[in-house]
Amino acid sequence: MNKKNKNGVEAPKKASSNKKPTKKDLELAIASFEDKQLRLKAEFDNFRKRKEAEVSSLLKYEGKNFILDFLSVLDNISRGIESYKDEESKKALGLVRDDFLKKLESNHVKPFGEVGESFDPELHEALTTTNDAKVEDDTIVEVYQSGYKYKDLIIRHAKVVVNKHG
Repeated sequence: MNKKNKNGVEAPKKASSNKKPTKKDLELAIASFEDKQLRLKAEFDNFRKRKEAEVSSLLKYEGKNFILDFLSVLDNISRGIESYKDEESKKALGLVRDDFLKKLESNHVKPFGEVGESFDPELHEALTTTNDAKVEDDTIVEVYQSGYKYKDLIIRHAKVVVNKHG
């Protein structure tokens, strides 16, 4: 019985040192090498396709980390608007925030997660729930942090409070 090599291909029988290989031995060796070549070619082709997909994904979403860094700045601006008592400061920060959002949207970054939207676990992270009979079930009642999509990729889930009936 022939032994199998690491690729599961049967290795040809080794001829004894004093005997010439037969035609069948040579045909088996050729078949084994052809099979090995075919497997290596397929393995390389799969590797190449995987690498092409990775590079394509990297290029498509190349600005993701850069955008994530700036979302924290946007969050701080929004917190400033909520915390300042001076109306002039609130107005100025509001203008900065609006300009910031316009710039993000022009670069395919869109916010989501607003009060009144239906809860979607693919988009939203429910931090807690509340029980308000006046509001429909699975409705967002408060937003702690807006979510953002970059092109078709969710780069940050919205952190929300969801209404649940008993």
